[in-house]
Amino acid sequence: MKPLSAEAEQRACVVVGEGLAGMVAARRLQQLGVSATVLEKGDVEGGLGNTVISGGIVHVAWLPPDAAVEAKRDRLLAETDGEIGPELADAFAQMSSHVIPWLVAEGVRMRAKTAGPATRWTFWPFRSGDGRRLHPELGPGQAMSALYANFRRSGGTIVLGARANSLEPVAGGRWRVGYGTGDGPRSLLADCVLLADGGFQGNQEMLSRYVGPNAGLCLLRAATGGTGDGLRLLLGVGAGAVGLGRVYGHLVSATALESDELWPFPHLDELCLKGALVSRRGDLFPVTVDSPEGLVTRLARTEDPRGFAAIFDEGLWAEAAHQHTLGIPVANPGLVERGGHLCASPTIDGLAAALGMAERGLAAAVDAHNCEPGSVPIKTPPYRAVRVLPGITFTMGGARIGPDAGVRGPDGRAISGLYAAGSTAGGVNGGPRGGYVGGLAAAATFGYIAGGSMAAHVAVPISRPGQGRQP
Repeated sequence: MKPLSAEAEQRACVVVGEGLAGMVAARRLQQLGVSATVLEKGDVEGGLGNTVISGGIVHVAWLPPDAAVEAKRDRLLAETDGEIGPELADAFAQMSSHVIPWLVAEGVRMRAKTAGPATRWTFWPFRSGDGRRLHPELGPGQAMSALYANFRRSGGTIVLGARANSLEPVAGGRWRVGYGTGDGPRSLLADCVLLADGGFQGNQEMLSRYVGPNAGLCLLRAATGGTGDGLRLLLGVGAGAVGLGRVYGHLVSATALESDELWPFPHLDELCLKGALVSRRGDLFPVTVDSPEGLVTRLARTEDPRGFAAIFDEGLWAEAAHQHTLGIPVANPGLVERGGHLCASPTIDGLAAALGMAERGLAAAVDAHNCEPGSVPIKTPPYRAVRVLPGITFTMGGARIGPDAGVRGPDGRAISGLYAAGSTAGGVNGGPRGGYVGGLAAAATFGYIAGGSMAAHVAVPISRPGQGRQP
């Protein structure tokens, strides 16, 4: 453990990452009388994280955050098949009840997007679902701008263009956070540190290491800032990790590699889950899950994530025109209107020719699909196909945390002074079937929890060099 350095600036708390989790924590700290410095590697005021390009729906396992605590807890455990664990499930279910009133008090505008419970609290004005372009005037961007403005107005410091690159314990129970800027390396000393700079979906090396050897070939259906810096720093000081091989995302048109108009919407999930999903060679891919995030994870682990096509008939294509329950753009006609790949033929042989596949192989794949119990048969011409690929929005795995958002080691013991939230933290989303329980709600809730935990931490006197512990 290194001694304190007079060259490093001293802070009570440092927050790495200016996304939803980080800014909720920073504002919560201010409200509890604790100053915080936010380090953000991006250089855009208001942030360029996943929140600002999201659909803005804040739900807890598809229930509104103000639903009954027991109902939320049961749904969290069911969606993740118990992988969230009772501690985190209890914390998420209980503390998420505070999130909506807190956000509204911060000036965040929210409305019901549809009649369904999942969309009861959605950032307003709603995103229209067009391409990845930023819309600072819409709900998600406005929500982040409100948190930014409130933080700065209350005297908070945000350092833009500051990429955290080192984390180490120092004498006196503090942590040194090193970061790079355009003016050279800097460092801060803090009583506690929150790592909330997102997952590692934008880091091809980490995707290859933890998800699949060619997972980096998936579409980055997200902002580019999630490169796993915070997670790597935490693992380097002994943090445990959970669920690193799982991702959240959706199936999108392969044409999205060339056109931003085709992501983040429309989703092609139902066409892939209900139709026949075939490889580049025309072999039937076994779809053994019932959720898009589960299927995206499995495709990301294959040797050829860009080599798949969904085969379906006129009936399923007509079904794809129905309004989505979450009020997001649908594949029919959105796929064609935005220039996505779609081919059709009155015969399966003709479809095989259009895809460049062997006629006999594709016919066998369709026959095998039609024979599977519970499948949606492909029987009504014209037959259609779309080239698809998995789009990764965020990685579900991350640093192991407790119900206080405190980082824990592999043995479950807390690492004093370190906290994680958002996609830097693991163990909240994820499960054998997918286990998506809400990115925005998880970020806001565990950011809120972290702010309270960090304030409590700095309220406990810490011994300094040359000082005894204060009474």
